[in-house]
Amino acid sequence: MKTILLATLVAVSTMLPSQDAGGTWTARLQDGWTRPDGERMVSLELQQDSNNRNGTSIPLAELRGLGANGNRWTSGAPVQFTLSRDAGEIRFSGNFVNGAGAGTYTFSPNPDYISAMAQAGYRGLDDERVMRLALLDVSRAFVASVQAAGYRNVPLEDLVRMRIHGVDAEYITALRQLGYDKLSVEELVRTRIHGATPAYIREMRDAGYAGLSVEELVRTRIHGATPAYVRGFRDAGYTGLSVEDLVKTRIHGATPEFVRGIKSAGYERLAVEDLVKMRIHGVSPEFIKEMRDLGLRDLAIDDLVKMRIHGVTPGFVKEMGDLGYRDLGADRLVRFRIHGVTPEFVREAKAAGFTSLNADDLVDMRIHGRKWMSKR
Repeated sequence: MKTILLATLVAVSTMLPSQDAGGTWTARLQDGWTRPDGERMVSLELQQDSNNRNGTSIPLAELRGLGANGNRWTSGAPVQFTLSRDAGEIRFSGNFVNGAGAGTYTFSPNPDYISAMAQAGYRGLDDERVMRLALLDVSRAFVASVQAAGYRNVPLEDLVRMRIHGVDAEYITALRQLGYDKLSVEELVRTRIHGATPAYIREMRDAGYAGLSVEELVRTRIHGATPAYVRGFRDAGYTGLSVEDLVKTRIHGATPEFVRGIKSAGYERLAVEDLVKMRIHGVSPEFIKEMRDLGLRDLAIDDLVKMRIHGVTPGFVKEMGDLGYRDLGADRLVRFRIHGVTPEFVREAKAAGFTSLNADDLVDMRIHGRKWMSKR
């Protein structure tokens, strides 16, 4: 008999509506922002206890009864306002001083919402989860539309991520119409986060890049290898570059502007690998022109890169020329730097009486110093 009574009490208790959850809230109107459509957003943070904290941005117009007037608004008296969402209602009370608000809140979950979510496969939602779903506006209509778009049995956290990042049924359909069907939730969210949207896909397609994978779309978007970037390369004489080449040039700064500068220095139609190599090692149009003014003309790309790697700067070339070592060529200048034949070394050698050394002698002296000192 006791067992039956206990079971009955448990069953009845689960049918009773839960008491309203509550806690404290803070907001700063100065931290708000405005959407492209002009809608003003307010950042709210709700804390139930030290372990349960939720923060999000809410349209100011949805905070019924707030009446805020400007980012530095002071309420002058306690305020009460409400956020009504499909999942439930949050009632706020508190004060605003110079745009900073604080107070307490209570949350009343919507029993119809909880029942519908259970029917949709999301059972056992506690008040904390339901309040989070209310804050993020994960409505029954949103869940139904996502399921109708082919995403059934999606974990609750994935639904939340989709809602946060704007992956709705319309977005899914637009991607599907462009040939991107049956993407994972992770892929959908990544495209949205990084801006590889249907509009971006169409622009890339019009720029000559159709049928890109989700990974390629995201990479081009992350690194700024955009349709405008593609057009820049086309105007500079480069067509049909691979996605890898576009991304690589963007990462290392071998941009269309860089290509035009290198072209003005006399180097046209270079391979992408050469452009990237030059950019990595600092072979700039200015470097090329300075070397040319010092008599080093028509240098190979590899020679220019080696000179930059080993520190053969215009200043080094000029100083060595002033010491009598002119027209040495890239290889000898690089050998000088590798073996430490610096202007200081040459001056020291001259001061020691070695005034007629050729370039090879200088290198040999730097390597075998003792042998040369015995000749003094």
